[in-house]
This record gives sequence, structure tokens and C-alpha cells, in this order.
Amino acid sequence: MSLCRHIRNQGYAQREFHVLRRWVICPHPSVPHYANKLFTHHELQVRRQYSRVDGRHILFWARWVVTVIWRCIFCAYHKLFGGKYPPLPPIEDLALVQSATTLAEWIRRGKRSAESVVRAYILRIQTVNATLNALVDERFAAALEEAREVDHRLASLTEQEREALADSHPLLGVPFTCKENVKLTGMNHTGGIVSRRGIKAEQDAVVVARLRMAGAIPLGVSNVPELGMWCETSCTMYGRTNNPYDVTRTPGGSSGGEAALLSSCGTALSIGSDVGGSIRIPSFCCGTFGHKPTSGWVSLEGAGLFPDALNDSIGVLVVGPMCRCARDLTLALQVMAPHAAKNLASKVQHTDLRDLKFWWCEGLDTPLCSPLDPALRRALTAATHYLSTAFEAPLEKLEWPRDMSIAPLMWNNKMSDDYRGQPPMTVNMTNRKGEVSLLVEGLRWLCGRGRFTFPLLMMATIRKLMEVNQDPQDSPHYWKPMQEFLMDKLEDVGIVWKHVVPSMVRVIKVNLVYGAEIYSKLWFYDSDRIDWGTLGKTGVLLLPTLPQLAFLHHEFVPNILDLCHTGIFNATEMPVTAVPLGLSKDGLPLGLQVVVSPGQDHISLAVAQALEDKFGGWVSPVRVAV
Repeated sequence: MSLCRHIRNQGYAQREFHVLRRWVICPHPSVPHYANKLFTHHELQVRRQYSRVDGRHILFWARWVVTVIWRCIFCAYHKLFGGKYPPLPPIEDLALVQSATTLAEWIRRGKRSAESVVRAYILRIQTVNATLNALVDERFAAALEEAREVDHRLASLTEQEREALADSHPLLGVPFTCKENVKLTGMNHTGGIVSRRGIKAEQDAVVVARLRMAGAIPLGVSNVPELGMWCETSCTMYGRTNNPYDVTRTPGGSSGGEAALLSSCGTALSIGSDVGGSIRIPSFCCGTFGHKPTSGWVSLEGAGLFPDALNDSIGVLVVGPMCRCARDLTLALQVMAPHAAKNLASKVQHTDLRDLKFWWCEGLDTPLCSPLDPALRRALTAATHYLSTAFEAPLEKLEWPRDMSIAPLMWNNKMSDDYRGQPPMTVNMTNRKGEVSLLVEGLRWLCGRGRFTFPLLMMATIRKLMEVNQDPQDSPHYWKPMQEFLMDKLEDVGIVWKHVVPSMVRVIKVNLVYGAEIYSKLWFYDSDRIDWGTLGKTGVLLLPTLPQLAFLHHEFVPNILDLCHTGIFNATEMPVTAVPLGLSKDGLPLGLQVVVSPGQDHISLAVAQALEDKFGGWVSPVRVAV
């Protein structure tokens, strides 16, 4: 295969290069929408309407051209210097492609023994890990012993007692894994930094303990970027994790090891954490489901390296589940957050999508981010069209209240607000036994003797440069107003009544708490002029998780601002569900994120289930030979 053909096959189709050759055509104000497809006859006819080129147009075009150039450079690099890996073997055990819910049911009813299920996943990990480098520490022998104990216990129970386990031990015998910076007794707990080499977890994190109490069996811990502070999964201690759909691409981060295992059927359930997209980005890159729950729902105890940095007041960091099936998210969340997510399954089941209003946007509409990939635009359009037509729900485009190029500043403001009083990254890099010199470490890296990866040094430098002494609330980029804007869109109720002129429609936003009082004031209107069908509309926002498909290894570095698409919802503490929407023509996962207001997790989970039923959800990266 020639180098040019290889570059073309990495996600930029021939038609897009054709558009690049015609870039002199004056762009539409929404340049990312037009720059990634051929101009139709109608678009060429209205070209004169947009003949005036302003600075924003030029910035959009420049960003798109830079994106294409970077992609060509990285494609050429991986073609010439990329390593060779053995292909992933086909899936030959039916248990490997089942949901965690189904596996638990099989084990309870005796269709499969817990030992056979656990052994199948262990064998799968052993065959795929040489290619993926996802699992970094294992407890296979102990897991098999725990599975045998489950089988012995089930053998002594009656059929009714087995069925009762669905409530008390809903994940009995189901194997799971967690990322390495989440404590699992006896497993590595280093966060990928060399200064913590050899440190083992002495006890389980709360979230791990709750899964084990529900009967789940841990198999080991997976790779993470250093300190969990990057959106690719690579560190000097464990090396780089590959994407199961294309080994030249990243599985995302920081929960990339979990996503790679999950998508390649090396685990049935995963525990991830999310401070800027660390659940949703890997889920998007590897075609799985992931849920960033409402802040405070899931305990953070043990889900990080430094206990004093983990407390209930933190809203930017959350722990959540990653699964191949949308319904597993609900089951896992009920186990992880037994109080906050109580009766969550019932709420999801009784959520009527006809009572929702769907908002959508193609991203943050800033030239600092990559242009939206045409395949992702088509997937977003298909998803929003299906939801609005199938459930007769109103659909409206979200207009951001200000230039969203300030999204990274908002995220940094939220980090400063939550972690005030905590040591800087340069101290954490030494396991809090001193402070590294970024200049010295940068020179060591340039000489090939670096103790840290370039992304960690870059992030530490950015955080150091963005440090401010003022109170976060005094900053012009304070995160709270953006949270209020989103909650206003996603939480309020709309009452719509028609005036005498049928074409005129007026909308009043009513807070639910005072709804009864305002309804009484509207009662004197003729009831025939009130459209009561719009009462109780809760908002849901759909947008791409990232503007481009799974990036090539290291390609995130020049596209770091694309993280704004996920980080803005950490800054505003909004629960989000990552939903896969099949594969592109190049065989890479498509997907989007579903955003709701805090405490409304059941709504985004219900939307995820509806999209899975329509578009199929997770698609295996290899042939299923069963």
C-alpha cells in the first residue's frame, strides 16, 4: 500500500482532499459544516451571499487546513515507524459478547458456571493483551478460586433462593476490571508514575468493594496515563495501550485501558473515573457505553492516588461505569451508588421520551477546535432525527451564550475551585516527596532519558502557567454561570400557548417549584389556545464527544483543545452518557454524548437505551465465530 493511500484510509476520504483543493471557494459562516463535504449546486448558488470574508471565517478555514496537515503527518509517521502487532483473534465463546446482566442471569440459573465464564475472560485477556497492552496487573488465580466458591454456593441453593440473588447479589460471578489508579487489594496502585513504582493497594476502593459485595469478581487493573491527566493511555512505566479497532490509534484516556479491554471482550464491566472526559473519550474511541454520573453519587474514596484530594466537595471528578450494553450502566450504577441511584432501573424504565425536549449542537463552535468529521455529523443528525420523530419530541439547536474558546479556562477555574489548597502537579509527580523541575525534566525528555511522558510535562506546564492567586469566584471565567445556563436549558418547564394569530407562539419558562401559582394566573386564558402537550418537558442535549474519530497515537497533542467538548461538562457538574452509534466506513467507532441536568441520570440512560435499540450500540472489532 502506498503512503498516500495509507493516509487516505486513515479517516480522510478522497472527497475531502478534493475539497481541500477547492479551498479558495469562500466559506459559509459555519465553515466546519461545509469544509468537510463537497459543495452542492445550491451551496454554490448562494456562495455570493457569503462573499465577505471576516476574521472568523479565516480562522475556521485555517483550523481545518491545519487539521488535515497534522493528520497527514501523523499518518506518515505511523506508516513509516509504527510497530507491528499480532491481529486480534476472533471471539469463539458466546459468553464473551454477553452483557453483564445476561452473564449474571446465566450463572444464577446454571446455564454457565461462574468458573467457566471467568476462565473464558482470562483466556481472552491473555490473547488480546499482547496487541492492546491494556491489563498491567492481574489476579487470575484468585479470581478463578472466587468463581469456584460462587459455583459451590449456588449448588447448595434452591431455585427460589437463586432467583433471590438477583436483588442481593445482582452481579454474582461477573468478571470486571478497574483502572490502575483505583484501589484493588494487592494490585499495582502507581498512577503510572515511576516515583510510585512497586506500590500496591492495601484495600479496595469503596466502588470496588461495592461491586465485590454484589458478587462481581475482579480480574486485575488496567493501564492509565501518568496521574490520569491525559486523554491518551500511555506512560513510561507500562507503555502505550492500543485501540482494538486500529492499533495505530489511541483508545482514549485516562480510562483507555478499560475501554480497550471492554471493547475487545476482555472484561464484562469496567470502572472508570472522569475529570475532563476520562470515561466518555475512551468510550467514544472504543465504541462502548460510559456514564459520568451526577457529582457526589459515587464515592471517591480510594479512587485516586492521594486520599486528601478526594472528598465529597469535589464536583469535577467522578467515578462511573463503562459497559458494552446500555442497560448494564443502570445495573452497575445502582451497585456503585446504592443510595443516590436507588430504584434507578425503575426510573429509567418509566421515563417517557415523549416528555423530553432535545437540544443539539455540533460542538463548541470555535476555530480553536478541530472541524467536525462528516461521519460524526451524519451520526448526530440520524440520532436527533430519530429521537424527535419516533417520540414526537421538540428539537432545537443550542446556541452557546458566549465564545466557547474560553471552555479550557472554565475547566481550569473549576479545577482550582475544587482542588484549592492541594499541592501542584509538579509535587504529585514525585509522590509528594519534593517537586520536579519542569525545565530539567523537559531537557531529560529531549535527550531520550525522560522520566515522564511529554503530555504530562505539557499538562504540568499549562497548569503552572494558568495558576492564579485570585479567588476562582472572582475570575471572569467562573464556571457557575455556565452551569446555570445549561440548567436553564435542560431543567426548566415550557408552557406554550397560541395567540389569536395561529402563526404566533409565545413561550414562558416556569420553574417547577412555583408551577402551580403560575398555572393559576394563566387559567383565565381560553383553554383552546393552550398547547398542554408541552408541559413537563425536560431538556436533553446531544453533541459529539469529540469532533474527530479516534485519533492516531500522539495526535491529541496538537489538538488538545478538542477536550473542551467533554471538559466543559466536568466544569459544570452535568451528568453525561457516552453512546456508541455503530462504525464509520473506515471501521472506526461513532458516537455522541447525552447531557442532562444534575440528578436526572435516569433520563440520559433512557435515551442511551433508545439509541442502542435503534442503532445497535457496541459493534465487535473482530469476527464473532460462535
